[in-house]
Amino acid sequence: MPTQTARLPRAVKPASPAKLKRYFEAKLSAELGPHNVKRLLDAGAKDIVILDVRTRDGYRAGHIPGVVNIPFEELPARLRDLTKQNDIITYCWDTACILCTKAAYVLASKGFRAKELLGGIKEWQDAGFPIEKDAH
Repeated sequence: MPTQTARLPRAVKPASPAKLKRYFEAKLSAELGPHNVKRLLDAGAKDIVILDVRTRDGYRAGHIPGVVNIPFEELPARLRDLTKQNDIITYCWDTACILCTKAAYVLASKGFRAKELLGGIKEWQDAGFPIEKDAH
């Protein structure tokens, strides 16, 4: 049985290779996977802050060791708690959660060097990397 090739709707024009290149360059400069972040932590990178933008309860239930927790709703009021000298890597729950994308957008809009951890805490845990839990 022959396979049909998917076609784009007429209203969607295919992007040029140059446009796709710019898109993927921007995407790669703004996203990190859990293995990338773990390598940075293991190397002792001092110029990064990992920002958990989940709720306090989510943070207490389990978070990446050494991160800062600023729930997304509090971020605009707490920007002064962060420095523009560091790359700030945001994360939230999983691939369906866009809080880290929203947080990275807010940060970048205010002049911070922001990135996001793809897959959030779920992908971090699925990779077998350690988490910490807070008792209080």
